Amino acid sequence: MRASSMDLRTGAAFLRNEFYNMSIYRASFWMNFIYTFLMMYSVGYVWRALYTANPSVTGVPLPQMISYAVLGVALEAILHPRNGPQGYIMEQVRKGTIEMDIMKPIDFQFYMFAKNMGSIAVRFLFLVLPSVIAAFFLFSLELPGLQAFLGFLCSLTFSVIISFFLNFIIGLLSMVTMNIRNINWGYNALLRFFSGQMVPLWIFPGVLGIVSDILPFRCIYAIPMSIYIGNYAGVEMLGALGVQAAWILVLWPASRLLMRRVFTRVMIQGG
Repeated sequence: MRASSMDLRTGAAFLRNEFYNMSIYRASFWMNFIYTFLMMYSVGYVWRALYTANPSVTGVPLPQMISYAVLGVALEAILHPRNGPQGYIMEQVRKGTIEMDIMKPIDFQFYMFAKNMGSIAVRFLFLVLPSVIAAFFLFSLELPGLQAFLGFLCSLTFSVIISFFLNFIIGLLSMVTMNIRNINWGYNALLRFFSGQMVPLWIFPGVLGIVSDILPFRCIYAIPMSIYIGNYAGVEMLGALGVQAAWILVLWPASRLLMRRVFTRVMIQGG
């Protein structure tokens, strides 16, 4: 996502527009907040019941597990694939207007990133923060220490970037396949299972644990949430952040290479 000063100014304008566009849908945000609250209550109840049956089911104390599970629900508001750029790209392809976005005097990937960050900024302010504050009072959400909190913020920033790159790659596929609904469904299923959003990855047995370590999905939920509850600290936290940074360095050039190849195909076929 190379960007000149002009690209940065234009991208900031798109970010502001996206912020204003999304902030007007107040009813939708209230519905999402109610959904998030109900999901928090549900996962909290499930983990309390599991710990009643087996107090060592995950290897961490119940308050930490509740914090992990509740945080996973709250972060879904900004990290779920439905909030990524692929929906917009697929819709533009369906309407035959994607070339208008490609021909804008701004890098297409940076344009999608700016739009996506505007959406995430609104959701973070109006959904994630209120949900976490509510969880603090209603579910005894534990607060991390300063080091863990700073590590969590850094890790969450990395997870948002990784999520964007993966969603952007899937969006590019819609320019080739025209419809990515099944691909998106499969991706969402893999993300749900291997990201550690609901079930911590450290309890995965054998092959499942190895696969979850290889795939990038743990960088989206498991790593930032594990840092938050203190499961990664010190050298382990730095190592986890290094894994996220490595995936960014892999996905960035990979997404740009795929974008160039897809754009070449679109131009050859006449856009």
